[in-house]
Amino acid sequence: MPMTFKLSLACLLLATSAMAQPAPGVRVPPEIGAAYGRLGKAMMAHDADGVKAVWADDFVVNSPNNTVLRRDEVIAVMEQDFLDYRDFRKHITFVGEKPEMTVVMGYDTMVPIKGPGAGKQVTRPFTDVWAKRAGGWVLVARQATIAAVN
Repeated sequence: MPMTFKLSLACLLLATSAMAQPAPGVRVPPEIGAAYGRLGKAMMAHDADGVKAVWADDFVVNSPNNTVLRRDEVIAVMEQDFLDYRDFRKHITFVGEKPEMTVVMGYDTMVPIKGPGAGKQVTRPFTDVWAKRAGGWVLVARQATIAAVN
């Protein structure tokens, strides 16, 4: 896959923010909420070590074009300053908790500064799968689909 395409793709995939907004009646476990906050700060600062602290070593994302990217591929894109957004919001509509796994679903809205949809509001439904491992909760898988560009 050409690097330019990977960069554009990652732009639309992965930013996460402390601006999570659970729907009424939806409870985000404190550990997961804190991890989202750390991840958002690390992504926006292009801090690879911060991202690695939240993403599992075997983290994968199914991107909007059905390409599976692994953790190090996404971090390489992030380190090239291609994950910049304005007005990023994470709208959480469902949280399913199990003892060793939590599934979070919802949609993100943001205005990408670079790449596809730059300058326009993008709506992207997502599913995040968190696993409880020895070091705490880590994100192991993510699916993101671009539903609208306005």
